[in-house]
Amino acid sequence: MRRLTWFGFWTLLGLVSGVQLFFADQRLALHPNAWWQALATTLPAWYLWGLLSLVVAWLGRRFRVDRVNFGRHFFIHLGASLDLALLQLVAAVGVQDLVHAAAGQPYVFAQKLVDNFTLFYHWNVLIYWTILAVVHARDYHRDLEERRAALAELERRLAARPVTERLLVEADGRSFFVRASEVEWMEAAKNYVRLHVGDTTHVLRSTLGALEERLDPERFRRISRSTLVNLDRVREVQPWFHGDAVVILESGTRLPLSRRYRANLLGAPVS
Repeated sequence: MRRLTWFGFWTLLGLVSGVQLFFADQRLALHPNAWWQALATTLPAWYLWGLLSLVVAWLGRRFRVDRVNFGRHFFIHLGASLDLALLQLVAAVGVQDLVHAAAGQPYVFAQKLVDNFTLFYHWNVLIYWTILAVVHARDYHRDLEERRAALAELERRLAARPVTERLLVEADGRSFFVRASEVEWMEAAKNYVRLHVGDTTHVLRSTLGALEERLDPERFRRISRSTLVNLDRVREVQPWFHGDAVVILESGTRLPLSRRYRANLLGAPVS
């Protein structure tokens, strides 16, 4: 269904452009194109953009132009827009060369390439940025819906279970409680969890996933597969490479924040 929608969208753009080209030729050209010639010109050009849109989408998600990475990723997309705009022009003119050759009609490739570059290159650059904007808008909407679903699930979990405020640990043959609010961060160690409280580390017999189910999700958030952090102990979050980040605690401890769990940490808490 998605492929059919994709094909229909770019076909529609090609048909609209073909109608525009046909009537423009009828009014302005000395030797106007027939219907099939107008469509043979516009449809392949838009189908090429349909293929290139997959590349633009990949680049948009790989190098997001957001507040954190704008200065760095903007110039990556600027260079990519110039390159893909030229690639589309060369490919479109090449397709027209094949179409005219099949019909036994002359076609001066170099001259047509120069003409198309003069007329359409800047429009191709704008098309790239339009596709990029649509990709960002769709991803933003998807992330928003996922966040709403996650918050709804969080509300359900909070209503269904009590929150653990104290954790029972063992050390030197004795057992005692540690307040969950005093724990700065937790890390998985196979079937155990290490609780970091200041300069002291306690070991709790549990998996990190099971412990996360018992803790207050408004206080403790997962920042990687093996780490939970106490939000009250977080001082700042610094961006890192490839969408990752570094969480800096009040104690100065630096913990990696993986891109997968970025929204989990920075998302709005339940009110």
